Amino acid sequence: MPETFRAMLTRLDEDGEILRLGKEVDARHLSALIVKADKPILFERLRGFDLPAVGGLFWSRKRLARALGWPESELGTRFMAGIGKTIEPVLVEDAPVQEVVRTGRDVDLTELPIPFLAERDGGPYISAGVVMARTPTGGVNAGVYRMMYRTRNEMGIDLVTVSDLRRLYERALEKKEALPISVSIGAHPIELLSAAFKAPTGVSEMTVAGGLHGAPVRLVRCRTADVPALADAEIVLEGELLPIGWSEDEGPFGEFAGMYGDLKWNPVFTVKTITRRRDAILHVIQMPWDNAWLGAAVTEAQVWDILRRAGVEVVNVAVTEGSACRWSVIASIRKRAGGGKNALMAILSLPDTKHAIVVDHDIDIHDPVQVEWARTFCVQADRDVIIIEGAQGKHVDPSVRPWELPKGQLPMTAKMGIDATIPEGIPRHFYERIKHAFVDEVKLDAYR
Repeated sequence: MPETFRAMLTRLDEDGEILRLGKEVDARHLSALIVKADKPILFERLRGFDLPAVGGLFWSRKRLARALGWPESELGTRFMAGIGKTIEPVLVEDAPVQEVVRTGRDVDLTELPIPFLAERDGGPYISAGVVMARTPTGGVNAGVYRMMYRTRNEMGIDLVTVSDLRRLYERALEKKEALPISVSIGAHPIELLSAAFKAPTGVSEMTVAGGLHGAPVRLVRCRTADVPALADAEIVLEGELLPIGWSEDEGPFGEFAGMYGDLKWNPVFTVKTITRRRDAILHVIQMPWDNAWLGAAVTEAQVWDILRRAGVEVVNVAVTEGSACRWSVIASIRKRAGGGKNALMAILSLPDTKHAIVVDHDIDIHDPVQVEWARTFCVQADRDVIIIEGAQGKHVDPSVRPWELPKGQLPMTAKMGIDATIPEGIPRHFYERIKHAFVDEVKLDAYR
C-alpha cells in the first residue's frame, strides 16, 4: 500500500519536522502563520471549526524533498524515473475518506476552514485539491486547480489556461452538459506532483503516481458523481462543472508567481456531496512557494524527459527560483554539433517554459557566476539567441496582458532560448580557465 497523506504527516512529525500549535488559532491567521514559520504547521484547534489544518509542507525545495522522502538533489530525476514505471490504480469498496458523508441540503462548505491566502484575494481558496474527471474513453484525468469559495455549495474553478480538464469541459460545454468532477483534499505529494504533470495522451496521471509510489494508488467511487476520488484523502468534494462557460467572476488571487492575478471569468463548480474522514485535516497549499516548488519537480522532470527524447545527453537541469520555479530553465549538456540549438528547441516546446539557457557539461548550473560567465563569453546575440513568437502563455504572467483578452480566450507569449555552449568553430582552449602557477605545490599553513 502506498504512503498516504496521513502517514506522511506522521513520519514528518516523528522526525521533528512539524510545528504543532495546540493553542486555538483564528482561521483568518492561517496564511500569516504558515509564512512566518520555519517548518510546516499543524493547526490543532481552529476557532469555530471542528477540523484541524496543515500548511507549509512544500515551502522550500528541502521541505518538498522531506515530504516525499527523496534526496533533495533527485527531485526531477526521481520523478522522471517514475514516469516510465506506471502502475494502474485499484478501486476499493471501503475508503477512509467516506467515513462521514454530507449530501444535498447538508452540504456546507463553510464547515471547512478554507483560508484567505493573500490580502487582496477575491475570497477564501481551496488550493490543494486533486481534481478528477472522466475522459471520453472512460479513463480518468487528474489535475490541480484552485477554487474560490462562492456560496455554501458553489466554488469558482480556475480554467483560464490550457489543460486536460479545460478540454474536457469544452467538450461538455458543446453538448450543453455538466461535467462531473471530484476534488480530493489531503493528497500525498506524489499524487499532487503526478496530477500537475502533463502526462502524454492516453496516460493517466494516477498510473504515474503508482509508479512513483511503487504500488497502485487506491481510488474509490464517488457517492453521487460518476468519477473516482482518492480513497485515502482527507476530504472529497463531489459535484459538477456547470455548462455556463467562462461567465462568473473569479479572483483576484495571489498567484504562485508572487503577484496578484487579475479578476477573471471562470466556470462554477457545484458541490453536491462532501465526504471526509472523521478526523479529517484540511491541507493548505500556500502561495507562492508551496505551489512553486511542487511545480519545480515536475518542470525539471519534463525537461529531462524531453531532452532525452530529443537525443540530447543531459548532465543536469534546474529551474530558477526567480521564475517561480517554472518559467526559466537552465540545462547543462554534453554537446554535439548543433546540440545547443536542438536542446533549446526541445525545452521551449514545453508549455510552461518561457526562457531557457543551455550550457556545457562542465558548468555548474547551480552557481549563478558560472552561468553568467557562459552567457557572457559564449553568446553572440545574433547567432545564439532564439526568439519564438505566438507561443502558448499563462495568465499569471502580466507581460501577456491577460486583461485585454476576451472571456475564456487563451493568452500567447514570446519565448527565448540562449545557447551558452562554446560555439562551433572556436577551439576549446580559448575557454580554458586560469589555473594559478604552482598552486598544487604549496601549502599556506606551512608559512604560518
